[in-house]
Amino acid sequence: KEAGFTPIREITLLGGSVGNKRFTADLDQPLSDKVALRLNAMYENSDSFRKFVNLERHGINPTLTIAPGKRTKITLDYENFRDDRVADRGIPSFQGKPLDVDTSKYYGNPKESNVVARVNLGSATVEHQAGRLTIRNRTTVGNYDRGYQNFVPGAVTADKAQVALSAYNNATRRRNVFNQTDLTYSMETGPIRHKLLAGAEIGRQLTDNFRNTGYFNNSAT
Repeated sequence: KEAGFTPIREITLLGGSVGNKRFTADLDQPLSDKVALRLNAMYENSDSFRKFVNLERHGINPTLTIAPGKRTKITLDYENFRDDRVADRGIPSFQGKPLDVDTSKYYGNPKESNVVARVNLGSATVEHQAGRLTIRNRTTVGNYDRGYQNFVPGAVTADKAQVALSAYNNATRRRNVFNQTDLTYSMETGPIRHKLLAGAEIGRQLTDNFRNTGYFNNSAT
């Protein structure tokens, strides 16, 4: 949500079943006729109908809009987001159907089943109007850090007394750097209106990924 030149004050509180709680805020404040600041923020905490499963996440997103002239606009924004939750791989199947157990039953060790996500994202956009031609350039730099560890229920014995468990964890770090330029031109031929678009994008994405298999007494299950 870009900062604009109309003040906004919006706060939302939500509550739901299984302990769900969510808060959001959207605040927009013009600092002058050429500069505006906007802040969006959120926090959520929730349990689940599934035993031991919960999540907590929060994020903040400030944006700054600068309008040095009537035909030019500069937008700067940053996002910081964090998500922590318990990994849940559900219940196993038996003879082609979900196993006949309580739908809340959890398989594995919830204390060792962590999912984390971290996002840091910044961008700068410059937009200029030159007659019927609109020139827009946007540069984005993002760092992403995500990891999870989980237990996976598998084969069920014929008497339904035992379930095979496997486990693994995975970590991913990623950096994105992208620049995009768009040229948009508006024109008419008689009663028909046209909008012509040309653009180019250049970018680089670097990803590091690592995965481990879990073992139980030197066995994968």
